[in-house]
Amino acid sequence: MKKLILSGVLAIGAFLSTQAQSIHFGLKGGLNIDKMTNTDNAKTQAGFHVGGFVNIGLTKEWAIQPELLYSGQGVKKDNPSPFADVTLKTDYLNIPVMIQYSIVPSFYLEAGPQVGILVGAKQKIGSNSKDVKNQLSGADFGLGFGCGYKFDCGFGVSGRYMFGITNAVNSDYSNSTSKNSVAQVGVFYQF
Repeated sequence: MKKLILSGVLAIGAFLSTQAQSIHFGLKGGLNIDKMTNTDNAKTQAGFHVGGFVNIGLTKEWAIQPELLYSGQGVKKDNPSPFADVTLKTDYLNIPVMIQYSIVPSFYLEAGPQVGILVGAKQKIGSNSKDVKNQLSGADFGLGFGCGYKFDCGFGVSGRYMFGITNAVNSDYSNSTSKNSVAQVGVFYQF
């Protein structure tokens, strides 16, 4: 299923890039507010994302935007006293492919799939920290939607919500199903 989704996204991207009217590169970054679903006493935590993108204009209104982003994600659990709070910090290389529709020349709506590759995971309980990367799935698939505003000078602001559609926890370690949930607010510069 994962290979089918990824193959479909790549095929659509290849087809659409041959129809491109304009291609612009850019950089982006900003704040993540994230957590994992189905986690007892889960609270959101702050992280950040940073990376680059290619905006491929298909028509005056439509564009496709593949991105490569580093994203700090995870979850925080408040445990009742006398137990220590637990924080899980995960590092992903995310590759979203967003389809954008410009309502007016500067304001756009977007939606699309994302694949995330887990590059690191640390769990902190009280003052003790340990690597738990092997307890999480190596790949994370999700869907996202958002909006943004591009200023004439190339700068812009954007907001996006990405929700996981696959289990972020390795089934060898737990029967629970937890999915990533990330709200992003950021700025970008398009060359």
